[in-house]
Amino acid sequence: AVSGAQTDLPVWVFDDFSPGQPLGNFAITLDDAHLDNWTAIYGERKSKESVPAGMLVAAMMEAYLNAAQPRPPGNIHASQKLVFGRSAKAGDKLEAQVSCLSKERRKERGWVTFGVVLSVEGQDVLNGEIRTIWAR
Repeated sequence: AVSGAQTDLPVWVFDDFSPGQPLGNFAITLDDAHLDNWTAIYGERKSKESVPAGMLVAAMMEAYLNAAQPRPPGNIHASQKLVFGRSAKAGDKLEAQVSCLSKERRKERGWVTFGVVLSVEGQDVLNGEIRTIWAR
């Protein structure tokens, strides 16, 4: 599904998540559209061959946003952790795996940690964690 798209699916709530639960696999190609969007916002890339690390972070967020939806309004992005692997190139097809790593209740709030692994041909380019305070 695409972020913001109308859907008949129920909204994800905190109780829907289980640690270790796979949430989806997505393909994200670093194609001309992605590269043009990046250039429009940040200007020309230093290298036409490799992509900036920030573009991989944007791809990680794209995968996360596609994995758990529809989401309730009011979620808070609390933190993220990033570990970069090999570099990615323009035209690479990223394979994204999204999962729920953990969840816990603290002070009546539901905290969910998502894992996102981006790889190209089986080699990790980014291993990230997104920690969210889930609204419901």
